[in-house]
Amino acid sequence: LHARAQLGIDRFRELVESYLEFKVEPWKPMVPWRFEDWMGWHDAKDGSLFLGVNVEQGRVRDKPNGAQLKTFMSECVDHHGVNFILTPHQSVLVTDIKPADKPAIEALMAKHHIKPIEQVDPLVRLAIACPALPLCGLAVSEAERYMPTMVERMSRLLHAMDLGGEEVLMRMTGCPNGCARPYMAELAWIGDGKDSYQVYVGGSPVLTNVGFSYKERAKLKTMENVIEPLFAMWKEQRQGDEAFGSFCSRVGLDALKAYAKGYECTHPCNKDIEMPAMVVRPMFKSDENSELPSYTSPEGRGMLSR
Repeated sequence: LHARAQLGIDRFRELVESYLEFKVEPWKPMVPWRFEDWMGWHDAKDGSLFLGVNVEQGRVRDKPNGAQLKTFMSECVDHHGVNFILTPHQSVLVTDIKPADKPAIEALMAKHHIKPIEQVDPLVRLAIACPALPLCGLAVSEAERYMPTMVERMSRLLHAMDLGGEEVLMRMTGCPNGCARPYMAELAWIGDGKDSYQVYVGGSPVLTNVGFSYKERAKLKTMENVIEPLFAMWKEQRQGDEAFGSFCSRVGLDALKAYAKGYECTHPCNKDIEMPAMVVRPMFKSDENSELPSYTSPEGRGMLSR
């Protein structure tokens, strides 16, 4: 990359070709990128079905008063002989399901409080975090354990600003190593101290480019004051249905900071919120007219409805 930056594309190609026995062909246009998370029911095209189950922060467990995911997966294997595929988005695909077993699998989901994907909040569906504290010796901040609360805080802020129908890809890590790939997210928090985070914005909603550092040492307890100006500028100056990450990338760091400097926050910080029942939108906008999420292009709306 350093040599390419110094020489330029044409001279770099000539240099590479001098070591090869053939010419490097000109690059070809890329087809529009589609990002699929494969949640919900799908035809595997081999006579079987598979089911994508959203797993918050990738933790397969039985919650005391919530989803019994571990037991659900165990009973799927014991009674229906399924297999599993772990996804890069920290979720699980239940594979090799006989079509005749679909009602029984759905009954197991209801029995063990596993929500069908249509009932999972899009912000939850898009969010991932690394394990961080207390499991990782490199972590300096919370991630997995706090991400559900952070998603709820951002959801409240979006609703308060009349942006409740929007989908923002959010990620959180406990240190700069970035194991949950925060640098590609539309909005990310990267631990840089006790209850302190570096805020990244500007990643692609379809994961085709990286974001940039907006603020360091942002305090957890007042995070709404950091994010509210960005949401406000996005709401005011976005082009059409422009996604949050695409907007931040387009306007750039200096414009974001200039707007925030003159902005007065009007919404409270919810540092001590209790976790009420998640406000669930009935379905993904992309699911209204299609069985699969439809992802168009890097310039489109993004992962679920973009």
